[in-house]
Amino acid sequence: MTDYYQTLGVSENASPDEIKKAYRSLANKHHPDKGGDQAKFKDISVAYDTLSDAQKKAEYDQQRQFGGGQSFNFGGGPGFDPFGHMFTGGFGGGHPFGDIFGQMRGQMRRNRDLNIQCTVSFADSFAGKQLEANYRLPSGRNQNVVINVPAGITHGDTIRYNGLGDDSIPNMPRGNLNVTILVTPDPRYERRGDDVYTKVNINPIEAMIGCRKNVTTLAGTVLDLEVRPGVETGVEFASNGNGFPNVNTGVKGRFVSVINIRTPKVTDLKLVAELQKLNDEINKIS
Repeated sequence: MTDYYQTLGVSENASPDEIKKAYRSLANKHHPDKGGDQAKFKDISVAYDTLSDAQKKAEYDQQRQFGGGQSFNFGGGPGFDPFGHMFTGGFGGGHPFGDIFGQMRGQMRRNRDLNIQCTVSFADSFAGKQLEANYRLPSGRNQNVVINVPAGITHGDTIRYNGLGDDSIPNMPRGNLNVTILVTPDPRYERRGDDVYTKVNINPIEAMIGCRKNVTTLAGTVLDLEVRPGVETGVEFASNGNGFPNVNTGVKGRFVSVINIRTPKVTDLKLVAELQKLNDEINKIS
């Protein structure tokens, strides 16, 4: 279970003003529009959304006290089925964490909502996955749930399952279960919106004379890139329809290959001499 107090760097007894101050400082530092880490920014937003709301904070503190969210058993399921009506506001417009942890407003009183987390790989967030979870209710009873992770889900998104939350108070409807999806990063790829970015490393000679490179997408498609002579670091090759599927529209983003010129360390003296001659020739025509 993620420690939201640790995420914001505040104590359990922090005042609302201290929580807000810590959030503003971290959000300003990690905001994606300022070059910050998008995953880190979402973690901070989720923590603040919970701790800044008295009811959500009380539910979270109770979960920590009872050990909720710490004993989940995840295993692969038999397949994947879409379930659009189960999504919370995290996939629509506005603030993605506006109402994912609280009680549904204006409806009949019921038991509290419960919040758990599920971690999936970068590849699973692209293709979708089905998991089984076992978690402990505040009443002490164990509960099982099949979690359908849709293709295209992003780090920090939340799925709501009605009637699978707290059941402590008899003769009242059960609360809901909110499952926050955490996506582990992949060193080969970076997600930006629904686009996927990857680096294509070439050496300086390949950059000068041009080359062809094969790049594999998340779906396993092999792209043949023709790199022109004289290419510079940062040049992008975009392939439409090979990025992440949008969970609302199903439209896929781009797969973007970014040229990165890497200079190898040459220690062979004979090769160094040959490269020196080549460099002299290049300087004559430049």
